[in-house]
Amino acid sequence: MTDSLRHPDADPTGFRLVGVLHLPPLPGAVNHTGVPVADIAVRAAEDARALQDAGFTHVMVQDASDMPQAARVDAPTVAALSVVGAAVVGAVDVPVGVVVGHNDGASAVAIAHAIGATFVRVKVLTGVSVGPTGWIEGCAYEVAAMRQRLGSDVEVWADVHEATSLALAGSAAWAAQEARAFGRADVLVVTRDSGVEDALDDIDGLRATALDAPFVVGGRVGLDTIAQTVARADGAILGSAIKRSSAPDARVDPAVAAAFGRALVPAAA
Repeated sequence: MTDSLRHPDADPTGFRLVGVLHLPPLPGAVNHTGVPVADIAVRAAEDARALQDAGFTHVMVQDASDMPQAARVDAPTVAALSVVGAAVVGAVDVPVGVVVGHNDGASAVAIAHAIGATFVRVKVLTGVSVGPTGWIEGCAYEVAAMRQRLGSDVEVWADVHEATSLALAGSAAWAAQEARAFGRADVLVVTRDSGVEDALDDIDGLRATALDAPFVVGGRVGLDTIAQTVARADGAILGSAIKRSSAPDARVDPAVAAAFGRALVPAAA
């Protein structure tokens, strides 16, 4: 890939290495085990500091272990995520992001704005998908309305055909164009179940359409593919790859995180 295909705002030192904190089940979730929010917040802040120390440039909090997960969450989840997210923001100097429910973009914006976070990830910003919650409809209007209502400049990172649901119509190019033009997304997230190489090929193809946006690989990146991801994308979101075990709410492994962080050093040299 030539340098001309990289987003103009992305230089070798500007790669977004995003570590996700998969929180334990929160109060209000069907599978909540009684762990207090304060304890979850302490744990999240510790893991966020570990990611920052490892060289990660961004941290994201997610209610990933609430199962079954709602497409739109209710008040207990918003309250808990706000407390946990505020602890994370206070613990690190890197930008913090928020992802809520399976597709609650409006709540994510409200939480992010309240705690001083920088960005939100929205799985289905535009279009319609089918997932574990059933029909998942785009929430671009709700996200834009919440940003306007709060006067928020929180960035919106939108998935292009999000990996845990099945988009019903449109190619990746259509989805990316709609997320950018109609959904007003700031960053586009590309994930392919078939592997990182296919996601990177998709990104190359989307850039070739003159779509002006940063592109982040949304998952499946491992230590064996991080170097090519740094070379060909503007960022990577890492969740399961940096955890101590395969448990949904497993904690960050500092040693593994540090190995990913070192992948950025050659690019910065």
